[in-house]
Amino acid sequence: MINIFIDFDGTITNIDVGDAMFEKFGGKRCLDFIAEYRTGTISAMECFHRECAACSGTDKSALDAFLDSQKIDSSFTDFLSFCRSQGVAYYIVSDGMDYYIDRILKHNNIPDSVCFANHLDLIPMDGTSKIIFQPSFPFTDEVCNRCACCKRNHMLTLSSDDDIIVYIGEGFSDRCPVRYADIVFAKDELLKYCRQENISYFEYRTFADIKIRLQEMIEYRQTKKHYGLKKHRQAELAAKEVFIGG
Repeated sequence: MINIFIDFDGTITNIDVGDAMFEKFGGKRCLDFIAEYRTGTISAMECFHRECAACSGTDKSALDAFLDSQKIDSSFTDFLSFCRSQGVAYYIVSDGMDYYIDRILKHNNIPDSVCFANHLDLIPMDGTSKIIFQPSFPFTDEVCNRCACCKRNHMLTLSSDDDIIVYIGEGFSDRCPVRYADIVFAKDELLKYCRQENISYFEYRTFADIKIRLQEMIEYRQTKKHYGLKKHRQAELAAKEVFIGG
């Protein structure tokens, strides 16, 4: 079986919506929080707590209007149709917030998808249209602290030993999970990281590119021509280390 795990911000959407949202409603200081997180000065959860606190007093209608204006990869819905036609399982795994992910998917008429992300409650302030951002983190990991929502754990718990794990991403929070994927589709910052760390990858620009490559892999899988649709030894070893506590 093939399991595809898809990042959201900057992968499904054209920009990192989370970063843009926090900067717009929390100010430029949110960029400083992100910089501290990336250097390891603060954790992902602490970064989110600070960003959410900075957004206190946001007008909900303005927030929703901003989210509804966000664009997604125009070939994404066709890619999902392809996955369903091939019996390929797909999951959205994000270190962003479920409120804006769910709203953007719904706004773009995306069929119900299994999505794992951090949780965001919007708490009304004094009966007005203004809100407080209240984050929570149901998918943290005691050992892996790169993200607040551990993508690696979702990949490994949802996949059997024989499943082929495909990961699609582009950014900083995708660095951890790509080590556990048999096939990686990368662009932008993630592509540079894969090159730097000697991690095998396929470069892509849109989901149309990924569809073409996967279609070729599936068509050739049963022939003598190996086109890459197979287990990756290094990913298997990395997964075993997680399960044995290495």
